[in-house]
Amino acid sequence: MIQKINVGPLQVCCYIVVDTDTAETMVVDPGADAMAIIDFLKYRHLLPKIMVITHGHGDHIGANAELKAAFPDIQICVHEDDQDMLPYPAKNLSILAAFYGGTTVRSPLADRLLKDGDTVAVGRYAFEVIHTPGHTPGGICLYSKSTEDGKPPVLFSGDTLFKESIGRTDFPGCSQERLIRSVKERLFVLDERTIVYPGHGPSTTIAEEKKNNPFVTEVNLHG
Repeated sequence: MIQKINVGPLQVCCYIVVDTDTAETMVVDPGADAMAIIDFLKYRHLLPKIMVITHGHGDHIGANAELKAAFPDIQICVHEDDQDMLPYPAKNLSILAAFYGGTTVRSPLADRLLKDGDTVAVGRYAFEVIHTPGHTPGGICLYSKSTEDGKPPVLFSGDTLFKESIGRTDFPGCSQERLIRSVKERLFVLDERTIVYPGHGPSTTIAEEKKNNPFVTEVNLHG
């Protein structure tokens, strides 16, 4: 089961992934509104095991501390290149007015540092970590090839890929060329049926984005 909860002023898509057989649960990008996420987990008697952060910007990590306090055994997982963003508002950009009206975010340190090709699992569901730098140096996507009951694969794309858009590249540590290369070389090679669950906005598919995403389809990379 995948449940989306839109959180915070930037309406980050926090995803709760549940193995309904075991109640084991993965939380992806708990950006804000901690009590809404905690209440959802507790009311349904879920067992949150891992918290995966697709990148270290403040709008995606704002509820980390409160979730960790509510569920001390949950593991905070982030790519190694974004680990230093978690505890420092200047690095996670929460110090800027664009995030939370200037409210600063300090997350606990990561329990597990991720690399490209790693696997994160919850119950019977396993997700491959795909390193997609560009929006941040350590941006990642999570990909499940599972076709249980004929269902298409699933990708949690963070702020790498949106419906007909991509993440911003005008922040420190960003690179438009790297981001577009990440999308074209790491994501557009996936099964076209893949359902994409982005960090903001509605879901889409790899096929739709290969056809309709103007930020990627109109750019030719060299070298």
